[in-house]
Amino acid sequence: MKILASLLTALLVGLSALSASAQNVSMRGLRVDPAYFSRLYPNLTIEAIARRVVSQAQHAGANTLFLYAYSPLHGSFYRTTYPFTEVEEHLGEDNVFLEVYNTARAQGLKVVAVIPVNDFKKLWEEHPDWRSKMRNGLDYKPFARTHHLSAWHPAYRAWFKGYVHDLLQKFPDLHAIEAVEPTVDCFWTAEPDYNPAANAEFKRRYPQALLGDGTWLKFRAQGLTDLVAIMSKVAHEHGILSAVVHTWPAHANGRLMSSEQIRDQVGFDFDSVLNLQGLEKIDIIVGEFLWQQWAGEYGGAVFTPEWTRRASLDFVRFVAGRSLPILHVEISPWYGQDSMVQPTLQEFQRTLWAIRDLGYGIDVYDHSQIEDRRAWSVLADWNH
Repeated sequence: MKILASLLTALLVGLSALSASAQNVSMRGLRVDPAYFSRLYPNLTIEAIARRVVSQAQHAGANTLFLYAYSPLHGSFYRTTYPFTEVEEHLGEDNVFLEVYNTARAQGLKVVAVIPVNDFKKLWEEHPDWRSKMRNGLDYKPFARTHHLSAWHPAYRAWFKGYVHDLLQKFPDLHAIEAVEPTVDCFWTAEPDYNPAANAEFKRRYPQALLGDGTWLKFRAQGLTDLVAIMSKVAHEHGILSAVVHTWPAHANGRLMSSEQIRDQVGFDFDSVLNLQGLEKIDIIVGEFLWQQWAGEYGGAVFTPEWTRRASLDFVRFVAGRSLPILHVEISPWYGQDSMVQPTLQEFQRTLWAIRDLGYGIDVYDHSQIEDRRAWSVLADWNH
């Protein structure tokens, strides 16, 4: 036991040093989703696609690729036989993730593997008892393309742990692995998660509490925190960093919602995730601050590209050194309750200008939209 404890201590020290060194050089991360490659480059080989993507990223000043490894709907972009996964039938079978991973690393770029945490279609189809449920026992199905599993089902947790191990064994030189937008409740209605396994565990822990009450809201968020902790621990056992990315919602007056509000509405607990310790500690936390999202939802003049700076500084203060904060912005349009907001190239540039001098890493979504809108020269402004 002493030897094991010594090894774990040495691993934590090494990872802490790696995380500290990451703070010395500001991350310039570009998100790359291989799902768009077929549309963008229908006539290019996998090798040519990888060279083009990496070259574009380099010329724009990116030093890190957030490369999506698994599509919740279509499967992995790399070859795998891990149980109850599927390989995307075109680019996945061609091992496009491996090609971009190798090309990026050969050019000195770091690669972060981006994965879902509780959304896997194949697994959802094969294990109905693992699905997120509503109180009436029906499956929680907020969107046709969403297939949420219950974070509290013990068999699902075991499967997820094995899935992360399998991925990191295949790609041992990743910079990090990232949980992408873990969510329990898409519409903030408190409908999920009443999976029988979740209900049983809740009653075991809190026999005096009621399903659906405030204690239950904290409990269901703890399930997602536990999944993030599982991923982070496996990452550290493989000697790489762990990360999580999530939207931080705002009120109509421009103020960010509290962590507690997000926890109870969405089911993701920023504070709990940041307080993970030991091998479960999250090294990198990416906050999404999309002025266009809230302009689309609320309208008015509060949400402009410059709002991003204030939101980012509030986020950094909240993180308070518990993880390395990265600021996520997008060129994406947003269809909200008030209007559809499509950032112009000038507004995208202003968004980057608003945060580029803060001294923190920046993460942009995404390669396909930058390519479509020929915004590469604008993206390069994050380094000036």
